[in-house]
Amino acid sequence: MTDRRELERTVRAFYRARNDNDIDAIMNCVDPRASFRITGSYRLGPLTHMVEGETEIRARFGDLMAAWDLSDMEVESVHVDGDTVLVHRSGPIRFIPKDVFIDTEMLDKLTFEDGRIIEYTEFVDTLMAAEMVGFVKPSGIWTGVSAMPVDPLAEERPAAP
Repeated sequence: MTDRRELERTVRAFYRARNDNDIDAIMNCVDPRASFRITGSYRLGPLTHMVEGETEIRARFGDLMAAWDLSDMEVESVHVDGDTVLVHRSGPIRFIPKDVFIDTEMLDKLTFEDGRIIEYTEFVDTLMAAEMVGFVKPSGIWTGVSAMPVDPLAEERPAAP
């Protein structure tokens, strides 16, 4: 098991490299046998397909960096449990092809082996991403009108005396 402080240093170096679009520095943090995936339905196609190995990961990260500017995202928290690190990030991102900015949050699960990332799972707003890349038609802006009650249990609870 890698030292907690060393994991945190590696994680911060990894995100600094991502913000700087430095693919070589990113890959220095990643084990050549690693896997990467964005969670979501297989129906989102290549957006959510797992990639494995240095060549595939480098290509996927290159594609993501060409399309998404995450340089203004902030690391909100880092949680270490053994060789697994959870990272909560938030802030504005830019979808470069359309020059559109979106405020969002992400949660990353990084598993380490011998001080390098061996498994990287990223949890993102896949609906927003699918809308941006054109996989689905944009759903519009929240109107404040919901088809379901705001508090679905309200009808089941007895009224207060």
